[in-house]
Amino acid sequence: MYDDNPNKYQTDNTTVAQAMFRAQEAQAEADKAKQHATAAEASERAKKEEIDRAVELSMSKFNQQIAAQRLGVQTNAAVRSQDVGALVTKEAIESTKVRIPSLSNYEVSYSQAKDMAELGQISKAEFNAAVAEGLAQRGFSAPPSF
Repeated sequence: MYDDNPNKYQTDNTTVAQAMFRAQEAQAEADKAKQHATAAEASERAKKEEIDRAVELSMSKFNQQIAAQRLGVQTNAAVRSQDVGALVTKEAIESTKVRIPSLSNYEVSYSQAKDMAELGQISKAEFNAAVAEGLAQRGFSAPPSF
């Protein structure tokens, strides 16, 4: 009678039983190696997919920045000097003559106009507009604070 119980070979010392036992061990080792290879392939595939997603996202952001620049939209990128124009020094602002429209275009110095604004003789908005206009006549653009 044939007995297919694999454990019977472990107690059987015949040559066939020993060969069967070694074959089972070899098969178990092969199965382990296959599992390790499959796990390594899955890990490599996951890493490659993660890198591909990161590259795609990076390129997408880069392309959005380029498109925004082409459309003239300011991004949060660094400010370039050509985007700002000529920078006005404090000395250039303070040496600007200012014309006050509400006082029949009376021309005063920057410091006089500043004092007038502080005393309420002219509004702050009128002072800023007059300084911006005076700077424009000298070829400067007003600072963003104006």
